[in-house]
Amino acid sequence: MVRPGSDEAWCHLHAAVTPLHHSVVLSHDTLSAVCVDARVPAWVPDPMPAGWAVTGIAWGGEPGARGIVVDCAGPAPLGGSAELVLVAEEPGTGLGAGYAGLPWLDPGELVGGPSAAAVQAAGQRAPLWSVPTSDDRWAFVGEAYGVWLWLVAWPATAAWLLAEDLVLLDLRDRVPADLPLGPPGEHLLPGT
Repeated sequence: MVRPGSDEAWCHLHAAVTPLHHSVVLSHDTLSAVCVDARVPAWVPDPMPAGWAVTGIAWGGEPGARGIVVDCAGPAPLGGSAELVLVAEEPGTGLGAGYAGLPWLDPGELVGGPSAAAVQAAGQRAPLWSVPTSDDRWAFVGEAYGVWLWLVAWPATAAWLLAEDLVLLDLRDRVPADLPLGPPGEHLLPGT
């Protein structure tokens, strides 16, 4: 939300925040443009699960995005449809926590002890810890490239995606010409 009489974004929990921008029209060129001077990765599954597509991108911070959200959607592993947001953010940004439905900015004590899952992020193993959240979604958080990596999906049963040894590609390295794009997802903006 933008505070009345101001150009800065305002959160009722966190006061002044970096505005979250998103693209209404999604294209390979849009993805490339967001990634040009981004300070954090823009993660996508590589390969994309069968029937899945990138359905949106959002970012905070200009110039040089300090938080990037990539929204993907497709068939859920146990039937029906699912949506997955992958968030890369600098500490203190709070994007991932917002998608997970948490009232604080960073995962803090959630990250510690044995991890619950892992992904390959640009060739490096990234352990993930389960995040307590509402019954309508699942959330995991870890660290990759020195920034937070959040995976939040709807419905909660979509967590089975992690059983398939998920590999993530950073779109700052390359935007594949054959990366499937789809219509906007329901959860691109936090709180939806």
